Parts: sequence; structure tokens; C-alpha cells
Amino acid sequence: MRLSTFVCIMATAADAAAVGFAVATDPSAIVLAALVVVHLAASQLFSRALVKLLPLHYRRQASEAMAFVFGAIVFVPVLAMIGFLASLVPALCRQRAVPPPARWLHPRATRLPTQAAEPRGKNSFVWAGSLAGTLQNAPDANKRIAALIATLSIKEQDAVPLWRWALKDPEDEVRLLAYALLNRKEKAIEARIRKTQAELGGARADDVFALHTALAHDFWELSLLAKSRSSTQLSLCARAREQVESALMYEAGNGGLRLLLGRILLAERQLDAAGAALRRAHDMGVDARQIEPLLAEIAFIEGRYCDVRGHVQRAGSGCSASMFGAAAGYWEGAGHAAVPV
Repeated sequence: MRLSTFVCIMATAADAAAVGFAVATDPSAIVLAALVVVHLAASQLFSRALVKLLPLHYRRQASEAMAFVFGAIVFVPVLAMIGFLASLVPALCRQRAVPPPARWLHPRATRLPTQAAEPRGKNSFVWAGSLAGTLQNAPDANKRIAALIATLSIKEQDAVPLWRWALKDPEDEVRLLAYALLNRKEKAIEARIRKTQAELGGARADDVFALHTALAHDFWELSLLAKSRSSTQLSLCARAREQVESALMYEAGNGGLRLLLGRILLAERQLDAAGAALRRAHDMGVDARQIEPLLAEIAFIEGRYCDVRGHVQRAGSGCSASMFGAAAGYWEGAGHAAVPV
């Protein structure tokens, strides 16, 4: 370090002497050429020594750094050397190699209820988004616990992802509450499944269809509590699909079961079969507002983005949450002028 600094000072002095001699006298062409050679040699020597003074992550690209320094001091003699040595090197040495991550805080403090209220209907998804912001960004563990309690006021299908997120919380109390909520839901579904399976063993022929249908819905609901695309979820989806197929043997024209089969196949990523099941459910009278968003999801996964807009448009306006703004407008066809395809 000291040697490199000494070399830089000597190169600067030599360059200053050459430039000063050229300015103070009227040198001949041979002398001027010699002064230019001295200037270039001093610039080269200064560049090599200066790079060794830079922090490690700049020295890893030594050739680029040397080229930059050499180009600057060739065209700005002496002054560029003094500037690099006196200001740039100290500034870079004091610079942090990796800036610390900025802590993002939720812009608005969400007002949370102190206890669970009646489940929300139409605004459940929007309220779930507010609770997600609190669970992810609130620095106070008590606020995150209050947000978990507030999830009892929204639809369970919106609450389950929040419970799973809270399982990764750094505070034990938050994780334990999230686990308790998930476990309570799982135990309730498993109890229903055991009861239904017990009834199925000695059921009359007229009741078998209803029992298979109930088991299909319960296994599907249980799969939604598992981690997405995990082996547990895929196993539960397979159990649900078996029950749906058993129920369809008794009532093949049931559109609701075809819709459920399409959702199960979509979760299993059997996209062609899922699309066929969903289209058949539509032919059996299921509302397009239930079918088309799922077909849009299939088209999106397959990369058929031009088809996504058509499916969302056929689903009707308002199927996308208004909080998505321009993105929702694009897929619904209203914002295609503002967002390029």
C-alpha cells in the first residue's frame, strides 16, 4: 500500500515536471516527443499503482479500472492524477462493498379488530391483502398476532395462505398461533372425513353418491391447507380425484363435480385434462364466471397469453380485484392501450 502510494506520487511529480517544462519553454519537436513519452510512461505507471490502492471488488476488474484511469490522466495531465489520488481513492475505500438492505415498512397501519367478526364476503380478498401486509411487515409481534386473529373474519380460502406465511414468523407466539389455526382446520376436516368414511361402509345405494361427493370436497379442502405442489398436496388431490370419479359413476352429468375435477387436475398440473373437465362442466350448465378464470390460469401456465384476456373478458367485468389496477385492466381488456402485449 505504501509502495503504491509512493509510486503514484513519483509518477505525478514526473508528469508535473514534464508538463511544466513543456509550458515554460518552447521545446523542439524531438524534446516535445520525449515529453509526451514521459507523460505516457508516468500515466501508465500511475494507473498500475493506483489500481492496487482500490478496494478488492475493484481490483478484480483491474484491466477495466486501469483503462479508465489511464484514459482520464492522459487527457487531463497532473490534475487528474491529483484528483484520483486525493479524492477518488479515499472515497472508494470508505465505500461499503454491499449496502445494507433497506427495511420496508407498511405505509399505513392497518386497523385490526380485537376479536373475530362474522366472515366477510365480497371484500374478503381485499381485507386479506391488508392483513398480509401487516403479517409481513409489522415490526410489533402483537400486531402480527392481532392480524392472525383477524383472519378468522375472512374466508378460509383467503386465510390459509396467511396462516402458512405466519409459520415462518421469527416470533414463537406468532408461529404457534398460526399452527394452531391450521391444525384446528385440519382436525375438523379429518373428523368429517372419518365420519363420512364410516357411514360409507354401510350406506344405502341412494346415499353413496352424496357421501363420495362429500369426501371429494373434504379431501380437496384438506389439500388446500398443504404446501402448494408438495407431495402431501398431490397425494390429497389424488384422493379427492378418486372420490370425484367414484361419484361421477353414479351421476355423470353433475356439473359441480366436473368443475371440482377440473380444479383438482389443475392443481396436479394435468392441464389438458383440466381444460377438458372445465369445458364439460360449462356444457353442463356451470356459470362461465366460475369456469373462465380457471381456463385463464391454464392458458397463463401454458404461455398462451393472448388467450388469457379472452377468458377473463368472458368471465365478466370485476372478476379481478380492483386493487391490481393496470394489470387487472389489461387482462380484462380495458388497459391494452397502456400496457404492451
